[in-house]
Amino acid sequence: MQIGICTEVGNVRQQNQDSCGYAGGLFVVSDGMGGAQAGEIASAIAVQRLMPLADVSEGYPGVLADAIGEANAAVFNMASADDNYRGMGTTIALIKVINGTVYFAHIGDSRIYLKRGPQLTALTVDHSVAAELVRNGGITEEEAQHHPQRHFLTRALGTDAVVKPEIGQITVQPHDLFLLCTDGLSGVVGDDTVNRILEGGGDVQCMADALVSAACEAGGPDNISVILVRITEADL
Repeated sequence: MQIGICTEVGNVRQQNQDSCGYAGGLFVVSDGMGGAQAGEIASAIAVQRLMPLADVSEGYPGVLADAIGEANAAVFNMASADDNYRGMGTTIALIKVINGTVYFAHIGDSRIYLKRGPQLTALTVDHSVAAELVRNGGITEEEAQHHPQRHFLTRALGTDAVVKPEIGQITVQPHDLFLLCTDGLSGVVGDDTVNRILEGGGDVQCMADALVSAACEAGGPDNISVILVRITEADL
């Protein structure tokens, strides 16, 4: 695998409440929410609790669902026990690469894309009010980009005692490129621009840096986190 990772506070926020982690074929991005330090803590706990999956190569996707449930409980219990953290939560988007298969999961509006050949395909659908309206035919995709509730999540990790992640899997091919990102990227940089940056190929770290730069140039109103993973022959 070839890996690129970049996270920035953006142009407006005072602190970075995103967290990222990777090891052993596991890659995670997490976008925390909550007042003061709460969002930063929620995203960090989520990543910390999910990282042991790096050492697990059997039992998928069941073990993935179990680990997400445990991470949810950790964030929810801390939020319930301390008024300073009440209401905190976080998104997650993760992939696990095992012997030619990628297992993926997400909660919230952090996204996972697959770049295969000329096509850029979203593997996730946002858990947000605006996205739900699009799916129900209430508004168009274009209208969703400017909807006042586009950032209102319908599902997040740690905000309820039980959470239901979306989980899937895909057989990979050489040169597949997986993009994990928080909405600091997807909320301001369109898919066409993302695809154009990735179409250039080359070093994955340079592409990750270019994506974050594009978000900053588009205003950078939120924290921005990007992980790029290119599949090689050795991963099959």
